[in-house]
Order: sequence, then structure tokens, then C-alpha cells
Amino acid sequence: TGLALLSGCTKMGADTDGDGKVSAAEAQAELNQDGAMAMQPGLWEVKISFNSIEAPKLPAEARDQMLKAMGSGMSVQSCLTKEQTENPGVDFFGGDEQSNCTFAKLDREGDDIAVEKTCKPEGGMTIASKMNGSFAKESYTMTMEQKSGGTPMGDLTMKGKIEGKRIGECPAQS
Repeated sequence: TGLALLSGCTKMGADTDGDGKVSAAEAQAELNQDGAMAMQPGLWEVKISFNSIEAPKLPAEARDQMLKAMGSGMSVQSCLTKEQTENPGVDFFGGDEQSNCTFAKLDREGDDIAVEKTCKPEGGMTIASKMNGSFAKESYTMTMEQKSGGTPMGDLTMKGKIEGKRIGECPAQS
């Protein structure tokens, strides 16, 4: 019976009403619950790379070429403000309105986070992502699994990682 008692005390995550979906309000409350993120404001470089691509309808040569291109990673730079570290928003995890995403899970415990979301961009495509990671002052790493349906190449499953690192101060705004 001790196990049953323990399971009743486990953290629910953002889905506080238990409906299997995380509303924007639930997600924001979960992100804010443990205060500011460990990340420092400044200029951050984020690299996304994939080490596995499963695409049954894609010829092996094309899949290998795609993996080679995506394996080296894509990098973007962006400024993270003090406000964004103190009040992290769902948009940090791709929850902005243009993405048309819904969250099935968003659990934050201190500087560890687990996210499950489904996005439906235009064109009948569906992208389901699972991400898990930890954040530190000047870096973060997340593992990612992304399943895409309705693509011209059929169903795709890609696994990889997202690595962020602080590279300096933000350029001055003019």
C-alpha cells in the first residue's frame, strides 16, 4: 500500500484538470511555478541536429542524404531577455499561435523540462514532438523525437537533440 500512497503524491505536471491536454494557461502556470529559469539573458545560439531518420516511403539513398544534411545541424541565434528568463513563455517551446500547436504534456521541475506537443501547420501535415532536457546558466540540452505525418515523403520519425549555448551579450538596439 505504500506504493499506492506514493503514486498519489506524484507531480501531475501542467495538465491540472486531467483532460489530457495542456491549455495555454496551464502551460504558463507550470513554466512559472519554479521561478526564473537558470538561463542567463543574452545572445544564445541554438543548434538542432538529427541522428536518426525513419522514412519507410523514402529511398535509402535519399534518407541517408537527408540524415547527412540534418546530422551536422542547423543553428540559429536569438536574444533572450531578462523578462524571458524570469517569466518563460510557451513560445520558447514552439507554442506560438502561428505554429498551431497543442500540448499533451509540459512538466517543469526546477531546470528540467519534459514537453509533448502536436503542431498542425498548413497543408494537412501533423508534427508530434517529444522533448526532454535540462537548463543551466549558459547552456542547455534537450533530446527530441519528432513524428511527422502528411508529408510529401510519407510518415517520418526523426530523433536528435537541441543544444543551446550563451555566446555573449545581445547587440544594442538602435
